[in-house]
Amino acid sequence: MGPTLTIPKRMTHGEELVVLRRDEYEHLIRHAEEAAEALRVIAEGEKAFREGRTIKASSLKEALKIYAKRPH
Repeated sequence: MGPTLTIPKRMTHGEELVVLRRDEYEHLIRHAEEAAEALRVIAEGEKAFREGRTIKASSLKEALKIYAKRPH
């Protein structure tokens, strides 16, 4: 991350502002969106687990066999 400039509160009526390059800002936005999506997927998985909609398998091959046998 490059140099960061803090604008004094007296110039912004009590708010502290930070100036950064657009590419850094866009990187932070992408990161925040990816983190939000990951948290959404985790919450969905936890809900499925609580509802008993998950399977336990020692490998992907085994999981696919179990899943194929389950009624949908």
